[in-house]
Amino acid sequence: MIDQTVVARLQKDVKLSQTEKSVMQYLVENTDEAIKIGIRGVAQKGYTSTATVMRLAKKLGFEGFREMVYSFRNEMNQASNTLPEELREQIHFIYDMQKLEIFFRILARRGFVCIQAEGHSALLAEYLEKKLLGNACIVIRKEYLGADTIVRNFRDQLDAMVIISKSGNAIAAIEVANKCKKAQIPTVVFTGNAHSELSRICDTVFIIKDSHPFDPENLQANYFFGYCILAFEEIFAIYNHQI
Repeated sequence: MIDQTVVARLQKDVKLSQTEKSVMQYLVENTDEAIKIGIRGVAQKGYTSTATVMRLAKKLGFEGFREMVYSFRNEMNQASNTLPEELREQIHFIYDMQKLEIFFRILARRGFVCIQAEGHSALLAEYLEKKLLGNACIVIRKEYLGADTIVRNFRDQLDAMVIISKSGNAIAAIEVANKCKKAQIPTVVFTGNAHSELSRICDTVFIIKDSHPFDPENLQANYFFGYCILAFEEIFAIYNHQI
């Protein structure tokens, strides 16, 4: 489905004929095909002349056909990776769209995930487990099986090992991450410490705000755990926006 805001932005303050608008609509919706068939093919598709296509390029401020089409493709790629403003304002974690792709691939193919967490973070693991199960993924928790058993029995099936650790320096979690890295199992960590050992080891790192990083026993009020749950929900919201 074409994003009409892209079309509106491209033709802002430019007067186009109906034929030119039709050509531009075709180009924006079919950039890859347009690159393959070239300006003559595009003109034939639009039942018009190459001069009309070139005139469109000049009106939009481009030197020629190829510059115009590649610019359209970049516009569409940027639009597809942009979230609505109201959704962006709700995000409670530091993320990169490329980093989210591992999660999106797991959700799309109803993948197999193992979750590692201890202490208060175990509550987050249970929450994430239920969310993934609700989306038809296969989920196991590391607390039920040792790291060696998981790697030995599931190394060829696991899509990812997801680790939740506020400090990012939990010894058991680091051990799991290292074993998975050696077995080439993708690792994802949700942590409050961007400079932790887990942040260094894991393939994908999501940083959640930790209100009290020097409170390992979690005696003070800390939004990390609440923000973690919000991050899970926001990841699902971003995924649902993409599909």
